[in-house]
Amino acid sequence: MLGLQKAYRGAFFLFLFLCAPLCIYSDHSPQTANLDHVIKENCESSMKACKKQRRTLTYYLFVADFINSFIEIPTSNVAVDSSTISSTYLAGRAPIYNRRNEKVGTCSASFLCMQNADGIFTDIANYLAVDNGLIVTWFTPTKLINLELDTILHSMVTECIVVASTKVGVNPFYGKTFNMVVSSDDQKIYFELTKI
Repeated sequence: MLGLQKAYRGAFFLFLFLCAPLCIYSDHSPQTANLDHVIKENCESSMKACKKQRRTLTYYLFVADFINSFIEIPTSNVAVDSSTISSTYLAGRAPIYNRRNEKVGTCSASFLCMQNADGIFTDIANYLAVDNGLIVTWFTPTKLINLELDTILHSMVTECIVVASTKVGVNPFYGKTFNMVVSSDDQKIYFELTKI
């Protein structure tokens, strides 16, 4: 009888020993609820960061390449008493590179600069074609300080919404919308497209 009581007592303590972690880490405990919330938030923010990284396409071109390609299209005033003091029309293109510094496509743009009594205005028609099928165009109106080539080229800097509305061959981006940020430094123009 004594042996049977010891066996029951041992089984009872074993049962308590096995159940104790379940009580401590139960979903109903406040500590676990807080821990679950923190883990969930961290997982969600990591997933959002990963998705954003996958959805963002980044390219760049060298300013020198673009300037070296420039052509000038002759311009002249049509009216004798035109309000346009001077004008220039430039076009150029340069290879674009990805984050791994691989050549992956072309950027071309034309710059129509017109000066009147109010200043120098430039209308820029931009075109980006990437080997992966992405093709986007956008228009940038801007006001310039002067007509130096560097100033004209850096006037491409903008932020806009673009739609891949041109389909040539296989194009997984056709119809997709992107928020595009064009930025620059002394040597490069950067294009960052984030899928919306």
